Amino acid sequence: MVRHSLRQRARSRRSAVALALGAALAVVLAPLVTAPATAAGSWSQRTAGGMTVELYRPSTAPALPGGRALMISLHGCVQTSQVLKTGGNWTATADEHGMVVAVPAAPNGGVLLGCWDYYDTNHSRTNPARHDDNLLDLVSTLLADASLGIDPDQVYVSGLSSGGGQAMVMGCLAPDVFAGVGIAAGPTVGTTSGQIGSVATTLAQARSTCRTFAGTHAADFGSQVTSVVFGSADTTVATGYGTLNAQVMADLYGAGTTSSFSLAGLAGTNRAGTGTLWSDAAGPRVSLVQNTGLAHAWPAGGGPGGSYVSTNSIDYPAYLTDFLFASNRRVDRDPGPDPDVTAPTVAITAPGAGAAVSGTIRVEASASDDRAVDRVELSVDGAALATLRTAPYGFDWDTTALAAGSHVLKARAVDTAGNASTAQVTVTVQAPTGPWCGTATNAQHRAAGRAISYGVNPYNPYYAVGSLAYLGQGDATVTTLREAAPGRFEVAAAC
Repeated sequence: MVRHSLRQRARSRRSAVALALGAALAVVLAPLVTAPATAAGSWSQRTAGGMTVELYRPSTAPALPGGRALMISLHGCVQTSQVLKTGGNWTATADEHGMVVAVPAAPNGGVLLGCWDYYDTNHSRTNPARHDDNLLDLVSTLLADASLGIDPDQVYVSGLSSGGGQAMVMGCLAPDVFAGVGIAAGPTVGTTSGQIGSVATTLAQARSTCRTFAGTHAADFGSQVTSVVFGSADTTVATGYGTLNAQVMADLYGAGTTSSFSLAGLAGTNRAGTGTLWSDAAGPRVSLVQNTGLAHAWPAGGGPGGSYVSTNSIDYPAYLTDFLFASNRRVDRDPGPDPDVTAPTVAITAPGAGAAVSGTIRVEASASDDRAVDRVELSVDGAALATLRTAPYGFDWDTTALAAGSHVLKARAVDTAGNASTAQVTVTVQAPTGPWCGTATNAQHRAAGRAISYGVNPYNPYYAVGSLAYLGQGDATVTTLREAAPGRFEVAAAC
């Protein structure tokens, strides 16, 4: 029953987002395959980037190719990371998309009342006095954890209030790192703590600040996307910052086409308000949601709620994640066929290991592959013996060219992708006890001292040693010789 309801929830949410964002985003959503949330993941705590981090690891498969997405969720002032962990309503969305969620606590208790240090225009990727390097170190640490399987093209940052301001700073500072940004009631980059009550910057100023933060990474704005949400009843952070944040990012992205959408189909408990999309020729880049009646709070839209967490809102974790997954410009959604990384299997079926051999014997090998076997290469003591292209893989091996004793016979199977595997047996070559007689190629007869030749293959004539009987042209021509007397070989019809 639970499994069925989760699948039904996933289907209804995807339909709602497609309706809400209109035809353009519906097209983007088409290749998105959402993993069914059949089992819950788990929270754990670790230290990374000099911060205490609540980490949610889903048990479901990632929804997009390349690996899992990572969502870094930043709390607001006064609010704590524990509040977002328990009340932020992230787990169901994380399970649905197979996404890792990291909720860090602002380093050293924040700059004031737990706030993130988003303030002013002095931010860099290496300044240890701010929180920027902590968050970048957190991303690096989680990417390096192979057990999480995070795709670096699916790293996102979001936050509320000062966390929203810090999310915008990180999106500006490291657009190469963050493929998407979610800003909930966050002040615009370049502003200070005393400027939250009214809009204190302009589009041109904020755009310049953001681009300056990016420096040499500004080109990565070309593939970044942003979602902004604010409530009409917010009396803490000026609602005008929400619109300005969306305009700044759209301007940086070159997304000049606007359209509106309804919130009616979105998940959550309060769908009143308006939605605006900024798009470029390839589709949506920036989404702005004004949620009517929402105060200054994280719009969880469900769950137990908590300090500065609203349950009477859209389900912003669900909406934000759906938007980012659908609009991500960095993920290869059609990676093509799975690469062939499986080596073929091969075995030498004759002669057996430890066999005593003499004269000309039949070497037989078997080979198989999940795609196709290209060839089987035979060798003796590392020297090439034959290359076999078709099954059954067999070859007549003239052992008289070798000294009596142990020799290693190998078969190497190679598939069409170049993957290879090898099998080997050790056999004992016995010295001939009577006049030699056998069938072999001209080249093998010459190697064994039974034939002579001159010229260039395949036009080189061969003659039997002693009798000078003509054996035809070319190394690969097969003939049967019999030793008539010591040092004299004659052509024979059969042995």
